[in-house]
Amino acid sequence: MKIVTKEWAQKFEEAEYLNDILDGLKEIQEKNGYTDKEMDEDLDVALWRAYVYNNMDSYDFYELSEKTLARVKDKGVKSGIWCYRYSCALVYLRRYDEALEYSRLGTEVEPDYPWGWLQLGRLCYKFNLLDEAFKAIDKGLELVPNDYEFLTLKDDIENDRGYVYTNSHYINEETDKNSQDRLISIDDERAYNEFLNKSELEKRLDILHKEDKNQEIIDIITSLPKEELNYIILGKLARAYNNNDQYEKGLEVLLSLKEEGEKDSLWNFRAGYSCYYLGKLEEAESYFKKALEINPNEPDAEMLLRYTYSDLGNRKFEEGDNEGGIDFYKKMLDTIKNDRDLIYVKSELAWAYDHIGEYENSLQCLDEVTKLGRDDIWVHSELGFCLGGLKRFDQAILEFEKAIEMGRADEWVFERLAVCYREIENYDKALENYEKALEIEPDEIYVISELAWIYDNVKNDTAKGLEYLQRAKELGRDDIWINSEFGWVYNHSQKNQEALEFLEKAKELGREDGWIYYELGYALVRLNRVDEGLKNYLKAKELGKDDIGTNVEIGYWLNATDKSEEALPYLEKARELRGEADIWIDSELGFTFDRLKRYEDGLVYLKKAEELGRDDEWLFSELGFCLKNLENYEEALEYYLKAEEKGRTDEWLNLEVGEILGELERYEEAIIRLQHLLSLEDSDKTFINSQIGYFYGRLNNAQEALKYLYEAEKLGRDDIWLYCEIGWNLADESIKKYEEALEYLDRAVKLGRDDVWINGQLGFIYSKLERYEEAITYFEKANFMDTEDSWLIYQLGSIYRKSGEVLKAIKILEDSLEKNQFKGWVELELAWCYALIDEREKAQKYLDEAHLYIEGEILNSEELKKDVENIKKLIQSMTLLS
Repeated sequence: MKIVTKEWAQKFEEAEYLNDILDGLKEIQEKNGYTDKEMDEDLDVALWRAYVYNNMDSYDFYELSEKTLARVKDKGVKSGIWCYRYSCALVYLRRYDEALEYSRLGTEVEPDYPWGWLQLGRLCYKFNLLDEAFKAIDKGLELVPNDYEFLTLKDDIENDRGYVYTNSHYINEETDKNSQDRLISIDDERAYNEFLNKSELEKRLDILHKEDKNQEIIDIITSLPKEELNYIILGKLARAYNNNDQYEKGLEVLLSLKEEGEKDSLWNFRAGYSCYYLGKLEEAESYFKKALEINPNEPDAEMLLRYTYSDLGNRKFEEGDNEGGIDFYKKMLDTIKNDRDLIYVKSELAWAYDHIGEYENSLQCLDEVTKLGRDDIWVHSELGFCLGGLKRFDQAILEFEKAIEMGRADEWVFERLAVCYREIENYDKALENYEKALEIEPDEIYVISELAWIYDNVKNDTAKGLEYLQRAKELGRDDIWINSEFGWVYNHSQKNQEALEFLEKAKELGREDGWIYYELGYALVRLNRVDEGLKNYLKAKELGKDDIGTNVEIGYWLNATDKSEEALPYLEKARELRGEADIWIDSELGFTFDRLKRYEDGLVYLKKAEELGRDDEWLFSELGFCLKNLENYEEALEYYLKAEEKGRTDEWLNLEVGEILGELERYEEAIIRLQHLLSLEDSDKTFINSQIGYFYGRLNNAQEALKYLYEAEKLGRDDIWLYCEIGWNLADESIKKYEEALEYLDRAVKLGRDDVWINGQLGFIYSKLERYEEAITYFEKANFMDTEDSWLIYQLGSIYRKSGEVLKAIKILEDSLEKNQFKGWVELELAWCYALIDEREKAQKYLDEAHLYIEGEILNSEELKKDVENIKKLIQSMTLLS
């Protein structure tokens, strides 16, 4: 049974790291219990070990490879692969003749193994056997047509670049073309002599170092007697400690060698390495610089010095010193020796400039980098970030998509791409990329929050937005933003109590701007905490949120609290900010002017709202209300009926319509509409009965009027208006309950009514009760209040006549003849007066004039007929006497 099975051979061929092969061989041995001797004498094991050792690019390993393969030479000489690998090891041990011998042997025993011909071609070139070299190359190209290594070797020989150069190529074509470092030079005398002068212990330690067996190195050295611990061995101990992440111990060993080592570039490098990983960056910088001063080519010193500058720069950034941070990054420029270094340093600088938001400087660095040939995922990603910072989002999108096309598929790139799409308002693409980012990192709070924002504010899908917000909260986000967003969503969803709790939390966390006070106000007013809400709105305005929405809300809620005078300036400011007609603002302005009784202004804005297309019951109701107060009853009725058509059938509208019908003297229609309301359970029956009574009174149906007015009184109404209305109807000709009428009017007086009407009514009733002195008192008082009232003048003249003061009556009546509206009535009263003082001609004259004006009333009234007959008798009696 083979030690290295096909399965293991497949794993070794696919191994990412060389040490994986060695670890695999060790696993095979341990699992199967193979002895060291069995492993050392197995050809396959030797070939895989040699494969690893030859690729370590170290003299120590080439020697180890030669020893490993030599142990299986008797089997190996029959294998082309063994001959190839053995020849490669011999070359670096400078045993060129043997190398050529085994190379030729390999092509003989296994002519179909192409890489044997490659090695033979190189060695023939060294020995200037050019024909044989080209034949070897041709044979190889037959086996692997157009192979890069064979073509390169042919080109090197044709251009006579030397044998050493032909051995310096990397197998990987891309690495070989782009790398400025070459593999170990076989004629490097210094390196070779160092190898020759190494003790077996040093070689063993270096091999273990290459195999990353740092603890084994530490164990070996720390177990050595003190006399064997020289400078070189202790240096390797320090290296092992460093590579084993034991930097304090590494530095301790190095400092013990300081006197000898401070002039040694390697010692300075290792001290710098310890300090770097211990975070002693300033000391690390000093050591790396010293190492490069001693040996400008000290391996990795420049690289770690750049890392040190980068970390020092980042430390400055964290301290808020961006300028100091950039200065450290710029120090990397002093380490540049070639284009590769330049690309690295400029890339780092680009990142640093992006980090502090200096995107123009970053872009300049990135342009240099791309011109130098960098074309990878990182550079396109960084270009995307930089261009996004410059708000050149379309270009940034192209760069991010290029990075994705090249293989980047992490959360960061999809997130940044989504941000760019969001900025150009392509929200569908933004959602698509945020969701891709979330698939990769399901708990990425920022992405979840962004998805919530888009669904809330763009897609108007607050239910979905709320799901993402809850998810972000469950993951631990509890900052100003998320509490603000919860508040906005709940306000938007009319869940104002929930909104208030989140908004107050955002404010506690430190949010102190116009937005938060506006949203707090919005929630509070809708929770009927209007005064608190208005205070928050005014604070929002004070903090700069002086926009349409804020002014409209303040105006609306001031109106809602009957503060229309205060509301008006805010609504006018909103209209000014809008700059044009607006249905809602114009409606609210119309409402405000109506409440201020500026109905003409109100009508202008309400009509504008109608012109803009508003045609709902509210607008038609408000227009009706406005027009009613402008006494434009016909048009007011039209709008109220439109409101009714739109579905408004409440008590207020019916009462308004009833009132207008009354104003239009369409009392029967008004009564029918109001009587319908009495059947409604929650209607204001007191007021409705009062109105119906009023309308019956205007129809001269005092009997019906009193029925409804008494019902209103029974329901608890006890005000001036009701008592006046009952008194007026009780004094009607059809009722003539003057004493009762007097009682109700006296109640009105006691409640404070003292105007022309009530004094006139009291005078009239007292006259009907023939209590003339009292009647005169009230009529005179009423006349004093309004000297132009024709009815009062007529009544005053009549009562003076009835009380016997005829001459006074004549003066009052004749003085009012030209302007008195009671034509016929005044003349009839004058006819009485002149008849009573024996002036027959004047009496007859006024009686005739009375007939001209009120003939119809005389014919229809028994009382007037009786008056006319009495006047005629007086005139006739005077004639007989004369």
